[in-house]
This record gives sequence, structure tokens and C-alpha cells, in this order.
Amino acid sequence: MRMFGWALVLLSGLGLSCSPSGENYHPVKGKVLYKDEPLAGALVTFHPKGRTDLKTVVSTALTQDDGTFSAQTGDKAGMPTGDYVVTIICSETVKPKAGVITTGPPETRDRLNGAYADKEKSTIRVTIKAGENQLEPFHLK
Repeated sequence: MRMFGWALVLLSGLGLSCSPSGENYHPVKGKVLYKDEPLAGALVTFHPKGRTDLKTVVSTALTQDDGTFSAQTGDKAGMPTGDYVVTIICSETVKPKAGVITTGPPETRDRLNGAYADKEKSTIRVTIKAGENQLEPFHLK
């Protein structure tokens, strides 16, 4: 019986050491407009300012038909607090040239022509605070 007690203490200690780092995630919602119209199917990526660690998991979102999105970090809903640089790409399928037959995947291109794809050049910045975050719409031209 004494051994069972020690095993229980040991297992509960292991459970504590395997718990998440304690980073809190906060709901983040927003909308992307392109030429004043909702942009569907755009990938919105939030790059933490000042962090370039390869282990950092960036937060992402995919816009719905109405341009709205909800961000997530890895498999967790929401994002950690902090300052972020935002990039946006919107892939669309390129029609193959007449008479061309291919067995590969369809060719795609960024509908925004890379204008918002480079985090070093992006002027879109947001600050995520504790609690609910409803971002101002991103107006792309």
C-alpha cells in the first residue's frame, strides 16, 4: 500500500511537469476586405514582433466567405498577448493554358501579388490584449 502512495505522488508530479508552459491564449477575431469587398480564403499570419526563434509557433487564421476570421495558435484557439506584424496571402488557382495537360497539382498564385506577404515590409500591426480581441478590419487595396 505504501508503494502505491509513492507511485501516485510520482505520477502526479510527472503530470505537473508535463503541463503547458502556462501561456494564455485570448480570442482574436477580425475581417479582411480587399477593394472594400470581403476576401474569402485568405491566410492571415501573425508574426510576434521581436521574436525570431524557430521554435515560435505563429498564430494563423483563414478567412471565411464573408472575410471574417478567428485566429489560432497551433491547435489552440486564440493567441498570446503581445505585438504582432501581420501578413496576408490569398491563393487562387491559375487556369492552365489551352491544350496543356498535366498530372500535377493545379498551379496557384497569390491574388494579392505578394503585396502583403513579406513580414519585413508589412505595415499591418496589431496588439493582442488579455480577453476578447475584435480587430479593426484589414483594408487591402
